Amino acid sequence: MKRGSIRVILTTNFDRLMERALEEVGISPQVIRDHQIASMKPLVHSQVTLIKLHGDYADLQQRNTVDELEDYPPAQQELLERVLDEYGLIVCGWSAEWDKALVTAIEGTRSRRYPMFWGQFGQMSETARRLVTQHSAAVIDGLTADDLFTDFEHRVEALDRMTVAPVTRDTAVAQLKRFLPDPIRRIEVRDLIDQTVSHIVNNASRDRYPLTGTVFAQNIRSYRADCDTLLHLLANGVFHDDGTYDDLWQRVVERLNRLRDSDAGHHTEVLEKLPQYPALLAAFTAGIAAVLRHRDDLLVRVLTQPVWSPSFAGSQRQTPTVYLNPVRIIYGNSIDEVCHPEGGGTYKYPQSHWLREELREPFRLVEPDDTAYTAAFHRFESLASLIALDNATHGQSAHGPQGTNSRPSHSTGTRSAGRRGRRP
Repeated sequence: MKRGSIRVILTTNFDRLMERALEEVGISPQVIRDHQIASMKPLVHSQVTLIKLHGDYADLQQRNTVDELEDYPPAQQELLERVLDEYGLIVCGWSAEWDKALVTAIEGTRSRRYPMFWGQFGQMSETARRLVTQHSAAVIDGLTADDLFTDFEHRVEALDRMTVAPVTRDTAVAQLKRFLPDPIRRIEVRDLIDQTVSHIVNNASRDRYPLTGTVFAQNIRSYRADCDTLLHLLANGVFHDDGTYDDLWQRVVERLNRLRDSDAGHHTEVLEKLPQYPALLAAFTAGIAAVLRHRDDLLVRVLTQPVWSPSFAGSQRQTPTVYLNPVRIIYGNSIDEVCHPEGGGTYKYPQSHWLREELREPFRLVEPDDTAYTAAFHRFESLASLIALDNATHGQSAHGPQGTNSRPSHSTGTRSAGRRGRRP
């Protein structure tokens, strides 16, 4: 009733427990007895209307004996018939044995436009079975009232989540911030992130991202657009998380990395590697947020644990410091074509500069100061380079992420902090 799923209640009880329960959740119901019908607010304009068919315990006009339950006053009978015609009906805790007038009203209702559900705990009376058969009611057997309505609420909430329109980026971020500190909303947090990743995965078709032709600029910008909501969620989620969802942030990188199909068919090499660009963006975003949060443990996890075995390397497993090295994914003259579309560039555009600019917007809420953001980006690359060097001692390539503190070079773009062993 609080969420608006139920608007009208028909009760045969004399007590005021229903009124008190509604008031406890902030609802002031319109309570109707037969002598109040003429002055009642229209049902469609009332948040909740409680119709007390047999009166109130403090009312001298209450109905209780067999004779009193044979029929209702004309105004109440008319209101009851209207409710039964215009609303669906959930029956709970009613035997249908003594309330003759109510039974007659339900029997006299024409073919129902809305369904009837009958909750039954124990043996059903003959009259109840007759009403169920007449109206093709769905019988819910063996549940108490608590179980019935609690389950009903959960099912309606599940339907809401299934039918809700896709949320905007800002709405998704606001939802994530609201869900993160609440331990009861853990499933919602994971669903929100997983659904956003699934949107990227489902869009990554070969028709949208061809592997041949002069489409590098188109593909890299389309990947960034598809990842926009996810990057904002990662920046804000990692920054505000206390470590509860570390496995979720790692899972994002793992799922996105699978976009690089091992059986790509006919392709241009630079385009065949680009499907790992969303995973690269996600790893950098999570890493920068971890730096801003002073979570070096999470940074290490994101850059070492989502291992991947490329098809061309046999069984050798690589860490993100290797397979998500920007030089491996954005290389050659491809990025120059994006940054210098009309030609005339005098140096190779640094991949790290491109990533720093592309990832600035998702961090606006987390770190509005440009200088502080740039410092966090530099620190992330320096730490990632040291992690790459450490992995190199275990058989991995020592080619770490590109540093941003070096001057551009015509031959190498920017010097690799990992390759030179530069300390932060």
